[in-house]
Amino acid sequence: MSDYQIERREGGWSRFFGDRREVVLGLLILLFTVGVFGFVIKDALVAHNKDKSGVRHIIAKRWNDRTLAFPIEGADRHGKRVFFDVVVLTKNYGWVRGSTTDLERSEQRLSPADIRDEVLAPQLREGLGSARGLIAVGLASQEGDVEREEQRGGLRAARTAHWVRDALGDRIPMWTLNLGRYLEPCAECEDADTSWQRPFIVIAIRQADAGALISEALADAMSNTSNLPSPDRYSAFAFAKFVK
Repeated sequence: MSDYQIERREGGWSRFFGDRREVVLGLLILLFTVGVFGFVIKDALVAHNKDKSGVRHIIAKRWNDRTLAFPIEGADRHGKRVFFDVVVLTKNYGWVRGSTTDLERSEQRLSPADIRDEVLAPQLREGLGSARGLIAVGLASQEGDVEREEQRGGLRAARTAHWVRDALGDRIPMWTLNLGRYLEPCAECEDADTSWQRPFIVIAIRQADAGALISEALADAMSNTSNLPSPDRYSAFAFAKFVK
């Protein structure tokens, strides 16, 4: 083989590897650009959903025409994370004032059949049925003294747990959360699609790090939210295992 042929072949290989290096370099630059752009978009979305004080507005998913699910996540003191769906009925539904056993729709008391067919509708049962754990929430409106309303909140949490357990069975672990009495009215909550005075709420545990402290992660997840029952607006945060 002549020196010319060797030089020509070597030149071809050099150009080939040079072209490949340029392609790889171009792909790396493209990936870096896309990554940076993604972080910018994420930061913009997070900032858009916070006001200047850092309070978050949670965007809900609609399960049906009367059920909303608010996805939140929080961490316990060890940094272990838990993901939740706060499932709540729209503001037409809620607890009858002063009652620990009855729900109402637009001030009309619901029958057991209404609770089964409307409150615990198929979409709600399906959504809750895939949870790793469930938390029945009880809370009371701002009328009355704190001690009595905290007791009412506990009884409402237990009643909610019974309803959900009857609808889904006992295969999913269940807890109760008593938030007690509503202390600080939330103007945005009242103007939005849900009313937080005395709503029907169940929280689904979607994913949790091993060994995570559920109550601490939940308190963290619900804090500083503008359209969820943030713990700092209530008189209690009593979390307990539900035993039927």
